[in-house]
Amino acid sequence: MFSKVNRENTHAAKWERYKDKGLFPMWVADMDLASPDAIQQALIKRMNHPVYGYTHPWPSLNESVVQWCATQYDWQINADWIVWMPGVVPSFNLACDVYGKKGRVLVQTPNYPPMLHAAKLQGCESVELPVTWQDDKWLWDWAELARELAHPDCHLFLLCNPMNPQGTVLTPEEMNKLALLCAEHQVVMCSDEIHCDLILDGSRHTPASSIPAIQEQSITLMAASKTFNVAGFGCSFAIIPNGDLRKAWQARSSGIMPDPNFAGMLAAEVAFSQCNDWHAELLKHLASNQQRVAQVINNLEGMSFKPQSATFLAWIESTDSHIDLTPHFIKAGVMPSEGVFFGQKHNVRLNFGTDTESLNHGLAMIEDYWKATR
Repeated sequence: MFSKVNRENTHAAKWERYKDKGLFPMWVADMDLASPDAIQQALIKRMNHPVYGYTHPWPSLNESVVQWCATQYDWQINADWIVWMPGVVPSFNLACDVYGKKGRVLVQTPNYPPMLHAAKLQGCESVELPVTWQDDKWLWDWAELARELAHPDCHLFLLCNPMNPQGTVLTPEEMNKLALLCAEHQVVMCSDEIHCDLILDGSRHTPASSIPAIQEQSITLMAASKTFNVAGFGCSFAIIPNGDLRKAWQARSSGIMPDPNFAGMLAAEVAFSQCNDWHAELLKHLASNQQRVAQVINNLEGMSFKPQSATFLAWIESTDSHIDLTPHFIKAGVMPSEGVFFGQKHNVRLNFGTDTESLNHGLAMIEDYWKATR
């Protein structure tokens, strides 16, 4: 079902950025898999209309999100909670600006670069919360989290769940515990959940704003972009149950935040309403790819990959504190996402969201180089 797709002449950043260096791209979180046929056909039909003017969200679009949340997460939301945005990165930057109060913003680390930089870009102080390996998953120290949330100048927690780069999905119990702590200290939680529909092991995702304890002081960020491979359209949405928080969000974004792309909104509606079978097949394919990555990487001395519940990203650790993996992957001819930008320079993030042939090609390059040089 997921065959190789030639992305030449599409100006794809993933394939163009390191093309002159001859590196096989396994870096940015952009899948090489064709989007569902239903999305392709809907876009073709719309593009056959010759006018591409300003377009506002429409009722059936919002209803598709309402139904998706009910089906996928058993979460009943109101359509007026939805605010359409041009992406999750501008969204959590907006959250820092609106709710950070130029104070302390707590963010877990390692984390993907835009989330690590958001607080400082909006004039706030970024406070990092280290995530470590414990009890077969990645998680923070709860006592440290409680201390940071209790700081009088801490007003916002930027959560990434599922975690990027590690792929951990917080359990309902962990989410409830986090929600109670944020509520106790009156800290707003902004949760980036862009990978929440890429859960590979059947675990259930718990949206932040679905938890009663934090619902009135939370923003949940979601999108069809990663799951259905339509990120280039620049479209996401924020779910903000509290009317006052939502009004403040909309007031600050007015005039500075562009509307989402109309093609992205169309793609989102089709994704959430017509692509369930494709989605199920994608999860099977990615789970198989994840197992393949683990099989290869964990047989190479000096590297470790601990598969987690979600995403098409593998967080590969260097088990030797004197060896940075990035230069070795590059020498092998493969471009990963460099660990230094996530806050841990020795490690790398590898994208396995591709067809089987391409994945095996990239892994063989890494394996052959590593065995020849160790």
